[in-house]
Amino acid sequence: MPTLIIYAHPETPGHCPVILKEVEQWHKEHSMECEVIDLYKIKYDPVLKADEHYTAGNKAVSVQNKEFQQKIKATEKIIIIHPVWWGSYPAILKGFIDRVLTSGFAFNLKPLGFMGIAMPIRHLKGKKAAVFQTTGSPKIVSSTFLGNRFKNTLKWETLWFCGIKSKYFHLDKATTFNEKQALKIKKLVKKGMRWLY
Repeated sequence: MPTLIIYAHPETPGHCPVILKEVEQWHKEHSMECEVIDLYKIKYDPVLKADEHYTAGNKAVSVQNKEFQQKIKATEKIIIIHPVWWGSYPAILKGFIDRVLTSGFAFNLKPLGFMGIAMPIRHLKGKKAAVFQTTGSPKIVSSTFLGNRFKNTLKWETLWFCGIKSKYFHLDKATTFNEKQALKIKKLVKKGMRWLY
């Protein structure tokens, strides 16, 4: 089963396109299959529709999103590549999560019977996700002063909630691409692939 790459970066130059290229090259060199869902290239619609709003009792899932669910279900390895904007991931990736990792597919909630608290029944256990994130700021700003909130939201409130084990590979100072950054990307991708496989 191919590794699924979820890629959320516009079709413009930058660090994320180089990360994607390195990840694809690594798979090619190791004779391993991977499939890319390029959210910008396919012009993915991130807007949750009224008939999809499961907390309001609506459970519709589009044909396209059902296909994405099947791809996620069929793989054990997931790679997510995205820049960090305004302390979070791009809206197109957030919309993908909202519309694809739905109740009934990725999780269900089990009420605990007091104070309205429920625990997730996680349906995507056994899967691993390597998440490559780029920030313009240095790591000390992202981690020490901002508390890695862009990492923690995706790690704990999304992937863990669905049962996916994840690890984060952060490229900082991603404002100007140069040879030093290119070398950092190569090392980061190798590190990520070692963890994932």
